[in-house]
Amino acid sequence: MSYHKNPRALGAADAATIQSATPIRDLVKSDAVSTGSAVALVYHGYKRTGSIVWALLYGFAGKKVPIVAVPVALAQGFGKRRICTTED
Repeated sequence: MSYHKNPRALGAADAATIQSATPIRDLVKSDAVSTGSAVALVYHGYKRTGSIVWALLYGFAGKKVPIVAVPVALAQGFGKRRICTTED
């Protein structure tokens, strides 16, 4: 496989192929990464909410869109309980 720095020098189909075949994108879309993020987010969802249903929803999100779901879980504090701030 050759690497071209100027995609305009190629045809439109070749330029699209080069941009869609980046190693990082292939890694993120791999089965191992999506399965690993699903397992991690099931753990995070259960520890955060204490609910099996929410844990499975977190896991589903980790399987389908790991590029979005994993950073969200990290921003929430991975595995930390949700703090309710409602005062009654």
